[in-house]
Amino acid sequence: MTRTKLGLSFLPEAKVKLVHLIQPNRVFLDLKAKNLEEAIRLLVPLVVRDEPRVNEKRVIDEVLERERLVSTIVGRGFALPHARSDEVSELTIGVGIFPEGLKDPTPDGKPVKVVFLLLEPKRVSKFYLKTLGVLARLARIEGIVHKLVAAKDPEQYIDTIKETNLVVTERLCAGDIARSIEPARLGMSVKQVADLFFRNETLTLPVVDAEEKVVGVVRCVDLLGAAMPEYARMIGGLRFLSEFEPFDRFLHDEDRMPVDSVLTKDYIKVEEDASIVEVTSLLLHHKENALVVTKEGNYLGMVSLRDIITKVMRT
Repeated sequence: MTRTKLGLSFLPEAKVKLVHLIQPNRVFLDLKAKNLEEAIRLLVPLVVRDEPRVNEKRVIDEVLERERLVSTIVGRGFALPHARSDEVSELTIGVGIFPEGLKDPTPDGKPVKVVFLLLEPKRVSKFYLKTLGVLARLARIEGIVHKLVAAKDPEQYIDTIKETNLVVTERLCAGDIARSIEPARLGMSVKQVADLFFRNETLTLPVVDAEEKVVGVVRCVDLLGAAMPEYARMIGGLRFLSEFEPFDRFLHDEDRMPVDSVLTKDYIKVEEDASIVEVTSLLLHHKENALVVTKEGNYLGMVSLRDIITKVMRT
């Protein structure tokens, strides 16, 4: 059974178009850097140069400290370094374009070429978190990175942002922090699913059909259960087995086992506009590690407890 939770009704909220948060004097084209750290050290002084009282070194240290906690490289050519800092008095966004790409490893193998730098005073700001989420959505727009990199001047860059019609509200939603985890697909073998776990560094994988509809999930525990199902009720009485016997059997059979044999249809699913409070409540209530986020019924991404901690509590 799919434990689905639809978004609740909320009062209308103030909305700001993303384009209105980006100023031409904070858009910098044709920059060069070897990696994201070097890009941050280059971009921070450019972004705060009109604020003479700002301690640039302190801001750089704060951004790099946050970066070391969890990488802000989101894939598709984008990175979103950010920090809360008392050096700024309001939300400040800077943009750096690196046409040659940075050398950092990325989730999808595509080099980072667009870097958004966000600085916010040290406070709990839903608008700041929501802005980060909307920028993550921007990164998911097909072909957008090529258009932004091709911009001839800051005004053309901003026109490209304007065309997306992305809007920032104060309400943080599941779609804003969802990770675009590569899903397992019907027809895959368990071996292919195990490879996906390895590449995505996750504990739960969605399983989709040919139309990108989620049909179930596979958890790490399901995969391990497939390795030793008949022994699951005999914990404590397995000393007679050789150390890796169950796993040897699994490795021998994994190419022939379909994902259907390990997926479960009992999972939590929310639409992209579900609130973070809803998501957290569902995960805690059902004692799940992660849930599926959909957009108009199609797979969008996953939100885990780790994502809530790293992207909301520690952003």
